[in-house]
This record gives sequence, structure tokens and C-alpha cells, in this order.
Amino acid sequence: MQMPYGAMAAALFGLVLLGGRLAAQQPADSAAGANKDQTPMLPAYVDRLQMRALDADELIAPVGRPLYSYADSARRIAEGAIWAWGSTGRPVAMAKCWKNSNETRTCAFSLTSDARVVVLGPQAKIWRPEKTQIEPAELSGAPAPARQDAARLRQLKEQARRFTAHEFWEPDNSRFELRLVIQPVHRYQDERRQILDAGVFLLAFDNNPQILLLLEMLSPAGEARWQYLLARVSSAELHVLLDDKEVWTQSRTPGIVGRPTDYYWHMVTAPE
Repeated sequence: MQMPYGAMAAALFGLVLLGGRLAAQQPADSAAGANKDQTPMLPAYVDRLQMRALDADELIAPVGRPLYSYADSARRIAEGAIWAWGSTGRPVAMAKCWKNSNETRTCAFSLTSDARVVVLGPQAKIWRPEKTQIEPAELSGAPAPARQDAARLRQLKEQARRFTAHEFWEPDNSRFELRLVIQPVHRYQDERRQILDAGVFLLAFDNNPQILLLLEMLSPAGEARWQYLLARVSSAELHVLLDDKEVWTQSRTPGIVGRPTDYYWHMVTAPE
């Protein structure tokens, strides 16, 4: 007798979550054998950022490593990296942080949660977005999630290739084509949101990330399905196409840096 699809999806969800927990435990066990005091090292500018959910006291910890590193000589960016906050599930927020040519440091925050946050930074900087930006959209035509992690990773990459993007920026509001960084920079599951597996992809100008693409495999009680979410990490005018049809656009951010009440904002701090 064939197992009903809903039951099969639920069973697969349990196996994936168990596998994720075991995988998460593996590095900790290995590290304990080598050095019990070994912890990830955060750069000072990330370590000083205090993020919490709005109206909550508990801090939200950053992922203990940069998800992606880059430089952009054309736009005078050095020591660039993508960071994420939230130890489990979909990242609460992500930031593109870099050093400018005048030695100032920029952290371009992007809210990737459906709930608001507040960030206290150095030099009395505060990010308190008043609105969220992510809106899940159904990704039709995607396959049923595979049982094995390696196969699901291939599925995530195949679906990510369906997206293309471009932006308009200086000089003279020129058009720039963005490329997909095909390896996801972050993977997660989220039992609360019924997310079986997910990946965060980057759409970049050369190596400089401009757009975050989140692909999520959902496993509700009925038939499994996919959804995608998009978030900006650029001040440019942005356009995303799915199967050559435009599905998302964003205007330029005000004054390039945006406002500290926006869901995307540049926190610029002077050298210390």
C-alpha cells in the first residue's frame, strides 16, 4: 500500500530535521575533543551590534561566521562580507558589511523576518525598521522535495537558476546585469514555519551581493510546495525576473544610505 503524500512529507520533514540536528552537533563534538574553549571569532564591528526582537529583552545572536566574503574595487569596497542573525530557522536579519576607502565601516542591514527588530550599534547608532519587506510568493513548477540532502541541494540550485536580475545605478543610471552565486551561502530548516529545507542565494554585481533570494521547501499537512522571498542588500533600483517574467522591483533607497526606520539601512560608523 502506497503511503499518502501528506504522511510521506511529514516523515521526510522529521528525517530532515533529525539529520540537521545531528549535523549541527557534529562540529561541536569534534571541537570539544580538541579545545573545549574554542568559539567562533567575530570581528569587533559585528560583535558590538546588539540585535533583539522589538519589545523583547533577549539578544539575537549572529551566525558565528561570515556567510560570504567579497571585495569590489570599482565601488571602493574592501573587507566585504554577508552576515546573518538567528541561530535557527529563517534568518531574522542579514547585513552586508564592508570597509570604505575613508576607513569608515558600513553595515547595510536588511530585515528578512516577518517581525520587526531593533539594533543598537556603536557610536549611538540605532536601526529600528518600522515595516517588514519580505513577502513569500509561491514558486510553481518546482519538484517534490527529494529525500537526500545532496539531492535537495541540487533542487535548490536548479530552482535558483530560474531567477535573473538587473539594477540601475551610477554612472548615468546605467543598467547592470546581476549574476547568481550558485552555491547557497546559508541553509536552514524551520519547523515552526513548516520549512523542510531552504537556501539563501545571492544575486551579485560581479562579486558584490545586491539581492538576497531565499528559496524554501514547505511541508504542510497537504502536498509539499515551494516559495521564494526576496530582500535587498543594495541602494540601487532593483529588478528580479522569474522565468523571464518580472516578479519584483525596488526603487532606489533615499539618499543611498536610507533611513534608520527603513527595512534596509546603512549604519555607517567612523574609525575608532
